[in-house]
Amino acid sequence: MFAKNISLLSGALLLSGTCLGATFSDKPVKYASKNHMGEKVELTIPFISTENQQVADRINNFLHIQLLNTLPPGKEDAATKTALIELELPLESMEPASSGLVNGKRQYAIVVSTEGCGAYCSLGEIRFDFDTRTGRAITPLELLSESGKKALAALAQKTNARRLRTEIARLEKLRNKGTKERDKETIAEQIELYERCLEERYTKSGSLYDLYLKYPGQINILDGALSFDSGTCSAHVNRAIDDLGNLIVTLKAPQLNAYLSNYGKYILLGEGDGAIADINPYAQVFRGKINGNTPITLMLTSNAEGVYYPSSRYFYDKHRKAIELKVEHKQDLTELTEFDSKGKPSATISYRRDGNKLLGHWRGAGKTLTFEAAP
Repeated sequence: MFAKNISLLSGALLLSGTCLGATFSDKPVKYASKNHMGEKVELTIPFISTENQQVADRINNFLHIQLLNTLPPGKEDAATKTALIELELPLESMEPASSGLVNGKRQYAIVVSTEGCGAYCSLGEIRFDFDTRTGRAITPLELLSESGKKALAALAQKTNARRLRTEIARLEKLRNKGTKERDKETIAEQIELYERCLEERYTKSGSLYDLYLKYPGQINILDGALSFDSGTCSAHVNRAIDDLGNLIVTLKAPQLNAYLSNYGKYILLGEGDGAIADINPYAQVFRGKINGNTPITLMLTSNAEGVYYPSSRYFYDKHRKAIELKVEHKQDLTELTEFDSKGKPSATISYRRDGNKLLGHWRGAGKTLTFEAAP
């Protein structure tokens, strides 16, 4: 479920944080969960340490909420087994695949591998990128200027269309060479697959043409490059005949210069001071209090094209149970609504921005209590 689009506007502030010489280490933590058969499985996720505890906390909070929908263990119970993790979509396994400093130590990249099974089993990877100065999650779209996004989408569309036409021409030549009847059938299926993909996505009359003209693909931040992944032409049922796989366009940092935002130039090229809004409009963890004495952790998320995050939610730190939120905006006021087990509104948090703070009130059960939070 996607949260409604969240407009959290702010001045371009450079958050104070750790220096680029800081060291990062990963000491993964293990959790017990259940797979789709109800069998007990072990899930392992990264747990980051660095000299700046605030930076480490921001990263670990983000990872735990995104991957397990829970909070990381506190210092006082780091060695204590937590309750069984219940996931909305059960997994067979989860484990760190890689982590490390990239792009001149300005970015800390983490990749986590997962396996889930239902009608069939599938493997996947989830990547997270963090600004090493602050622990702020880097959303790839933030690295591109508005004009750059449009120009890159057009470039990806042109490049992928050319790749499909080249493959179709190659297959047609192969088919005409008198190959075995069985191979001819496979080649005919491949040509049909790629022609349909070309027509739908990259021909002006195609049903998906406008979408791909606006969408450069899923953006992955590499070391000194960006890749734009438009996915496969095939579905799971015909994946075996799709020799092209994911349609990916990769550009190295110098080639990207005309498309990058100022923040993108800092992360990828090391240019400028790396100033960035103190609040990430796509996904960020906030720490705060209700009534001045009840600690909470709030994850605000937004659905941007090409970026997936779960719905916004918050946790009472003591109970660690996620409470999903509906997000609405009324001019400068943001309202977060939580619901009871019957789907009826049970409480609201309303706040206004004050610099990088969220200030307002929690209302529920006939009470009105103060609310405050900050990144």
